[in-house]
Amino acid sequence: MATAESIPYAAEDLVWQSLGQRPCKLTAQDLAQLFHPEHSKELRMALAERLGMKTAEGLQPCLDLIDRHGPRPELLMALGMTHQPGASDVLFRYLEDPTVDRLALLRSMACWGRKVPLSVIQEALEHHSGAMRLAGLELLHFHAPLLKAHHLLRLCEALLGDIRPPVAIAAIRLLQRRHEPLVTQRLARVLQERPPEPVWEVALQALGCIGTETSIVLLWEHWLSCRGTPQAMEVLHQLGAQFRHRDLLRQHVETLLQENRITAMEVQPLLLSLQGPQP
Repeated sequence: MATAESIPYAAEDLVWQSLGQRPCKLTAQDLAQLFHPEHSKELRMALAERLGMKTAEGLQPCLDLIDRHGPRPELLMALGMTHQPGASDVLFRYLEDPTVDRLALLRSMACWGRKVPLSVIQEALEHHSGAMRLAGLELLHFHAPLLKAHHLLRLCEALLGDIRPPVAIAAIRLLQRRHEPLVTQRLARVLQERPPEPVWEVALQALGCIGTETSIVLLWEHWLSCRGTPQAMEVLHQLGAQFRHRDLLRQHVETLLQENRITAMEVQPLLLSLQGPQP
């Protein structure tokens, strides 16, 4: 097998051809020999990914490449993909090195998220970069089940108001796994804060997925506050899907109809769903 030094940069196509062979017979050592910093980013990433997929076989060649070329982002990714204890030891040492690409490092530590200090995750969540916040959220998934609701909400507060939908949506999807009233109430406030439409839709779905009596009451209150808007129908549809709480919904509908606060026409889609057979 030719080494990276013996293959000139201009022969990058030959490396792609080797990667594209089926079955691909390149060993971890072969992949490491083909890697070169002067290759295109796409090729470096492809080689690093293949190397990481070699797991235990790829660990030492990956470490050798880092010794030779430094902790490049693609090599950190490969190191994390090996899922080897020796890889995590190296990656965690880099947490103390401010010269290492922080985003690449955090992404590479995804499978060891429970071991990543919460202070490191909080630093990522407070970063101005959307990509860094998303990386922090990915790691927070490992800690979230062990955190009290108020602590988790404090960590996610700035993300829920992030103007970038992917960040806010990722925070909502993390929180929807919790059923505490405190979390449910905060998600309901997202609906009231008039976020971008994709964020509003995910927050609505999150309240529906939580499916507790508290979330039902909050959905109902939100419908009352947005009556007459295009969103009101979506809220009714979400309420109509709450089969486990039909009795509670019927009670709310009957009470408001008796008080003349709503009309049967307004809640017709919900009334139709409530008339279906019990699950």
